Amino acid sequence: MEKLTAAQQQQVKKMSDERLRIKLIGAGYEEEHVLRLEREALLATYAEHLASGKPTAGSVEYDPTVDRKRLAFEREKWEADRQFEEKKWEAEQEEGRRKEEAEQEEKRRREFLEQEQIDLKRQEL
Repeated sequence: MEKLTAAQQQQVKKMSDERLRIKLIGAGYEEEHVLRLEREALLATYAEHLASGKPTAGSVEYDPTVDRKRLAFEREKWEADRQFEEKKWEAEQEEGRRKEEAEQEEKRRREFLEQEQIDLKRQEL
């Protein structure tokens, strides 16, 4: 523990036994051995591991470049989805307009034919 900074020592001391076991097992220590260790041995073993500077399994470094790329990808994906939805909406609107026009044209034809039939019947009389 003496090899660790004061902040590291404090952080390790705050860890529960279970958390220490998980960290040690993740670092590659034998599970059966770790499960048999008492608190003081867990603290000492984990402190030694930290002091050695070996990476712990599951420790991930933050890379802002990767995050920027991920955000750029998400932005592009969002923009493509938005454009797709906009085009889909426009196509639906156009289709609705065409149907409306076709229905109006059909109505005009029917009315014209009905008027023609009425005119023919009048002429016959």
